[in-house]
Amino acid sequence: MRSSISCDACRRSKVKCVHTGTPPCRRCLKSGFSGCELTRPKAALSRARDARRSTYSTGTEATSSPPLRQIRPQVLPSGGNFDNAATEEHLSSLTNGTILKSLNVFNNKFPELSILHLPTLMAAWQDNPSIETKVLVAAVLAVTKAQLCALNLFWANDLLPKEAYASFARSALSTLILEPPNIQVAQALLIFTLYEWGTREFHRAWIYCGIAVRIVQALHSMRVAPCMPERSWKADNNPIAAAIETRTYWACSIMDNMIHSGTYNPPMLPLSEMERLNIPRPVSAVEFAFGSDGSGPSSLCDSREPRNVDGPHDITQSFETLVHGFDIWRQVTTFMFNDGRRAPGMCAPENCPWMPTSPWSACRDRLETWRRNQHRNMHYPATSVAVHMTLCYGETFTCLNLLYYLCTLMLHREYFPWLPNKDSVPQAPVDPPHLEAEAPPNWWENSAAELFGAAENISLLLNEASECGVHLMTPFAGFCAFSAGFCNIYVSRFPKMNLGRSPKAQELSEICMKYLQDFRQVWSIADSWMKTSQYMCLLYERLAANSSRYRGRTRYDYDILHHSVHEFRGVDRSDQQDREMNEVEASIDLLPSIGVNDDAPSTDMLLSQLMTEISGNEQGVWAHWWPGTGEMETSATDLSMDNAGLNRM
Repeated sequence: MRSSISCDACRRSKVKCVHTGTPPCRRCLKSGFSGCELTRPKAALSRARDARRSTYSTGTEATSSPPLRQIRPQVLPSGGNFDNAATEEHLSSLTNGTILKSLNVFNNKFPELSILHLPTLMAAWQDNPSIETKVLVAAVLAVTKAQLCALNLFWANDLLPKEAYASFARSALSTLILEPPNIQVAQALLIFTLYEWGTREFHRAWIYCGIAVRIVQALHSMRVAPCMPERSWKADNNPIAAAIETRTYWACSIMDNMIHSGTYNPPMLPLSEMERLNIPRPVSAVEFAFGSDGSGPSSLCDSREPRNVDGPHDITQSFETLVHGFDIWRQVTTFMFNDGRRAPGMCAPENCPWMPTSPWSACRDRLETWRRNQHRNMHYPATSVAVHMTLCYGETFTCLNLLYYLCTLMLHREYFPWLPNKDSVPQAPVDPPHLEAEAPPNWWENSAAELFGAAENISLLLNEASECGVHLMTPFAGFCAFSAGFCNIYVSRFPKMNLGRSPKAQELSEICMKYLQDFRQVWSIADSWMKTSQYMCLLYERLAANSSRYRGRTRYDYDILHHSVHEFRGVDRSDQQDREMNEVEASIDLLPSIGVNDDAPSTDMLLSQLMTEISGNEQGVWAHWWPGTGEMETSATDLSMDNAGLNRM
């Protein structure tokens, strides 16, 4: 990360100080220097002070925007220990303008956590803010600070490093979670769930999300129970407060479904559970901001039936759309991590992906129904990001379409080979277990078009959003870029897998990598995705250059790498991936030394064919033992197709 913050050693040497926001920097780490401290340049501070003095003396801007407060150099301790008391004092000193602008950035940049009612929160902030309010604001600043720096907003220079806000919030939450349920504490926990996930503290994120769920469940009990569960508890009957609690409850469902991906734990709040509890539906953005006029069933408290029975959802109802979308995302990832088509019975005729009775079709149909329930103006690429940017919904529009295309990508990728060769075309899985029915004509060709079309749309969508200034930098968006980049790398090396319909695949893969490079400045979770992408690029370059060298290899030879491609958790397994690839290369290099013919069919394949012939035709056995020269060449060619890759990417 390169910014105005650097260490004294790099500043004196006049070299770029590369760091992740916390010491030591890369140069000090390599040199073994333990006293690395990251500070702001003194010259910049002097210029800031001079600018403030000029503002104070002229008074020309006093009415338009409050002056920035004088700050001292921000020192990031090597041990990660921050003075939480000083951070709390700093929070109290921030101007209302800085807080309001930070909250507005958060609302725009994190559409999946559209839970803050700014008038209510600002009223609480201005009136002797409680510790709960301070913690909520600190959580917001922790997730937005890096993005504010990336946006180069001058007023963000008044803010501390994101780690300082995180340290303060983490310390205060450890006490507040045991106090009577408070909606601001639940909101802070949800925001902190996203922060911990982005910084690769996955267990913390899981725990924080679980605690937030319990708090909102307690708040819901306070509203529906005939008697208060605890004597000291008191429910807030204000309609706005009820709407905030409802939105926060649904945000718990979104975050629970989001971080459920890549784990083998059951979700706490599936959509079916929310419906069973009769949780009111979240109101639209307009109703949430201004309140309801109470003229219809869409009032803040009594909105359990669809409000738009005469038409699809529009962009102002995007939060409710995201709720359903992430529940579909959970269903798709559950199918993947339960072995997909390899699960028992999944290759039976009734469970083949083109059959309406299959789990794959159930996911796909639900996804398409969700898409149809959105107004056509919410569909990319038919509608551009720029249009929604003018309405301040650019990030929300981007998130909704990323969600649709990522689910599409993951569903179709399940049935594509992991290790194709240069002549591979879309077809049924070639490795066991095989599908027990034939696909309808052109089904695999159409599946390839949807798979690589989704990857292309994700790439173009992120690129267009960046060009419009709509910098969506959430962990989910980063995973979308990683997944699309992988598919683009794949089809750029093996263009026949999409019948030559992806001529810009290489360019699109570079777009995704550029996005991840920028994303890494905000969230460290991108490190593992970028390393995995580099290993995949290396593997497919080798495979495309010499497919025969990898004949007979499957995804089981690259188990760690294959798992990492599907993993939203983003664990850094680069050491294991490197060792895995080296072991495969070493085993291949050993083959000639032990007299193995690379062009010959494997023993397992011949044995399988032999047993099949024995059971059906005794004379056919000899044809396998004593084939002619031409038949041997045909057998080797067929084998290269049969053993080209895995069934699932």
